[in-house]
Amino acid sequence: MFALSAVLAVLLLLEVVPSALAALTRFGPGVERLDGLTRLGLRQGRNSWLVPAAGVLHTAATAAVIAGIWRPAWGVAGGAAETAFFCWVLLRQLRAGDRGRPLFAYALFASWALAVLVVAALRL
Repeated sequence: MFALSAVLAVLLLLEVVPSALAALTRFGPGVERLDGLTRLGLRQGRNSWLVPAAGVLHTAATAAVIAGIWRPAWGVAGGAAETAFFCWVLLRQLRAGDRGRPLFAYALFASWALAVLVVAALRL
């Protein structure tokens, strides 16, 4: 189970770390991508609090997922936070009318986060 936990954590971190860095630094393409997915008007300055909040969430969840490799309770917390974030983005996409292929990436990320959560919970 330890090896599976480590592999799932690495897969999840491949997505989360760049997203966290982009949000924390308010990197233009990262903000545009998040705005394109959620349609919250981030590029127009609306909901500007969301970008740094997402960066802090991803950073904290990243630390928890890494710690969760050795301490499963932290993995549960990190996996739950990432699952909630990715599912929120998916819900925003569905509300905006996205169907099919545009949903694939965040559905995959949500499934990785959920897998981290489940494996960590089983290791408790």
